[in-house]
Amino acid sequence: MTNPIPKTIFSSWFIKFLDCLFVAIALFDAYDSMVAFLLVSLFPQMTILFFGWISPVLKIVGLVFAIGYPIYWQRKESRNATDSGLRHAWFRGVLRFWLALEICNYGFAKILGTQFGHVYSRADSLVGSLNGLDLTWNYFEHSYATSVIIGLIQIGGSILLLFRRTTLAGAAVLLPVMVNIVMIDIFYGIPPGALMNAILFTLGLCYLLLLRWKDICAVFLKVPSGITPIRSGYTKNLLRLFVIIYAFLFIYHFSNLKSSKNLTGRWHVEQMIRNGDTLKANAWLTDPGAWKNIYLEENGTMTISSNPFVVEAKRSQRGRYQYNDSIHEMKLILWEDHGDCDTINASVSANDSKHMLWKILDNKNTLFLKLSRQ
Repeated sequence: MTNPIPKTIFSSWFIKFLDCLFVAIALFDAYDSMVAFLLVSLFPQMTILFFGWISPVLKIVGLVFAIGYPIYWQRKESRNATDSGLRHAWFRGVLRFWLALEICNYGFAKILGTQFGHVYSRADSLVGSLNGLDLTWNYFEHSYATSVIIGLIQIGGSILLLFRRTTLAGAAVLLPVMVNIVMIDIFYGIPPGALMNAILFTLGLCYLLLLRWKDICAVFLKVPSGITPIRSGYTKNLLRLFVIIYAFLFIYHFSNLKSSKNLTGRWHVEQMIRNGDTLKANAWLTDPGAWKNIYLEENGTMTISSNPFVVEAKRSQRGRYQYNDSIHEMKLILWEDHGDCDTINASVSANDSKHMLWKILDNKNTLFLKLSRQ
C-alpha cells in the first residue's frame, strides 16, 4: 500500500490558477514573439497560417487551460491523487525559462544593435518633433556602452533564472530593470505590444519573488548579527527625520531661485538695430551676430541663436543672465569658446511678459532689440 501524497504549502486554487495562467502566457508569448516571427522570416508566404490561425488557437487553448486545469488539479489534490509539489516545480520551471528566454532576447538585441540601432531619418529630425518612442530610442542609441551594460544585466539575470537555486537572485537583479522599462514604456508612449511584454515579464518576476517572501524578509528585515545596536532614545528618529527634511529644504531653496515667468521662454528678435542700421530679415544667413531668437531658461541660463529655425552650436552663444528688477537691467554673461566670459548689460523696457525692448551698450556696438515671446 502506497503512502498518501501530502499536500504542499501552495495548495490553494488561486496559486494553482496563477501557475497555470503564467504557463499559458509563457507558451503563447514564446510562440508569438520568438517562434512565429522566426518562421515568418523564413516562410513569409505563410504569415496568415502562423499569425492568423495558429496564434488565435493558442490563445483559446491557453485560456481554457488557465481556467480549467486548476479546477481539475484541485479535485485530484483533494483526493491525494497527485503530487502538487512536482506540478508546481514543472510549471514554475516553464515560467523561469520563458522569462529567461524573452529577457535574454532583449539583452542580445541591445548588444547586437537590433534595438537602439542608428536611424538616419530620426537623426536628422528636430528634437521637438520627436514622439516618445523616438526620444527614447535616440537617448539610448546615443551611448552604445549604456545599451551593452543594460543588455549584459538582462542576460546575466536571465542565466540566473535558469537555475532553481539562483532564481531569487535572478529575479532580484531583473526586477528593477523591468520596472524601469515599464515606466518608460508607459510615460513615453511606447507601442502597446512592447509595453504588454514588459508588464508580463515584470508580473512574472514579482510572482517568483512573492513565492520566496519569507526568504526575502529574512534578508532585508533581519537585524545584522555581530553589530551592537546603538541606544540613543529619540535621537535616531530625529536624525532620520532631519535627513529627509534637509534634503527637501535644500532643493526647495534652489527651486525658489528660478527666474520670473515673465522672462523665461523663447523670445523672437523682431527687429535689431546695430549702430543705427536696421538689420534685414535675412541678415542671419551671412552675419552670425544677427540675433534671431533668445532663449531664457528658468535656471538662469540663456542661448542666443542667429538661426531662426533651429539652434546650431556654431551659430549660437550660450551663457547666463541676471535680471535686476529695481533698475530694469539685464546682465548677460556669454561664454566664449576659450573659456572666458563676455559680460554685457542691457537696459530693459516695455516688459509686459509678451514684449521687451533691449538697449545694449558695449565697447564695440550699440544695439536695440525688439523682442516678442513665442
